[in-house]
Amino acid sequence: MPMDRETQLRLVKLRDDTGVLSLYVNADPRQEGSQPPWKTRLDQGLKQLLESVDNGTRSALGRRIEEMKLDIEQLVRPGAPGIGRALFVGLASGQRYNVEMQTPLTDRVALAPRSHIAPMFGAWAEGAPIGIAVVDGKGMRILDSRFGKCEEVSGLHFALDTAEWRVMKGPGASHSAWGGRDSATSNNQHDLFDYRIAEHLQKFLAAAHSSLEEHVATFGWELLVVTGEPELVEAASKSLRNGFKAEVVASQLVLSQSTPAQIQQALAAEIAAARADRDKRLTADFAESPRKTVAGSEAVIDALQDARVDRLVIERDSTWSGRRIPEGTVLADSIAPGEPELSAAIADAQMGEAMIEMAVASDAKVSFLSEGVLLDEEAGGVGAFLRW
Repeated sequence: MPMDRETQLRLVKLRDDTGVLSLYVNADPRQEGSQPPWKTRLDQGLKQLLESVDNGTRSALGRRIEEMKLDIEQLVRPGAPGIGRALFVGLASGQRYNVEMQTPLTDRVALAPRSHIAPMFGAWAEGAPIGIAVVDGKGMRILDSRFGKCEEVSGLHFALDTAEWRVMKGPGASHSAWGGRDSATSNNQHDLFDYRIAEHLQKFLAAAHSSLEEHVATFGWELLVVTGEPELVEAASKSLRNGFKAEVVASQLVLSQSTPAQIQQALAAEIAAARADRDKRLTADFAESPRKTVAGSEAVIDALQDARVDRLVIERDSTWSGRRIPEGTVLADSIAPGEPELSAAIADAQMGEAMIEMAVASDAKVSFLSEGVLLDEEAGGVGAFLRW
């Protein structure tokens, strides 16, 4: 299934009284071994989980794993689509979802009454949908980039009828003593001709705002990168500054002849910087709005329970993202980690899961900050903007 807002809602709402099994693998082709290391970690995690749950849950879990053999084989197969892969299934209901993306995910096995979703939201922060408009003398190519994949979705072709336009040759007296036409006059007329074409092209690109607005709504873009020659980027961007629902990022890379994959790769650093800048503005707003924000897990949970949260903000490199939990770790109430630090990290991750679920259920936004972008120390990795 595609990773979009609808997928987020479905995963958050996936609950099962017997338990929801959440399986994550990071099928990084650069990893070596006699068999894929992510398969080894998944197999070990499932074995550990089966050995730890009580008899009633163990039988239901064992049956469901046996029924899902083909799904699990596809999840770990090296040649299967996607680097980051996840599979979610309700033990009693059998309801299941799978997600594939080019954005990495962490290897993990989880069993809880609800799906384990924090790694998915972390991946969303890194690879959320953005639009790319590539402008040149032929018009505009429009691309959709999300979770490591990029494809061309539409375009606007610039076609100008110049049949009535004439490159004026000037008066007959403009011929030189050598019998040729005055070169300066000819060049001036050609310059005027080119200028008129450029003027119409810029007007054409400026008028593309309505089409781009439709694409933003359809594809859920949070950023729109406009790239090409500076004057064409300016023409295409200037009408998008007021009331446009996506943040516009201007790039001067000329990529009109490149493939979608090449365009995505060329713009990767600028896109990451734009996301980091957006998150820095978010944390600055957070620091400057003490009356409209709360900080720390306890205060945030209280606000979430009262449905007062407009945006939940979580640090990307904090325990909420699961980065301090080793790859392949099993998250289940039946397993008590022996190491105090790991136990605390898992408890924080489970609390983060609950906060994300409450936020989505109350139609609040969830923002995982870019790596290196932090809230103030008092927040302890989590904060929220309030509705009132």
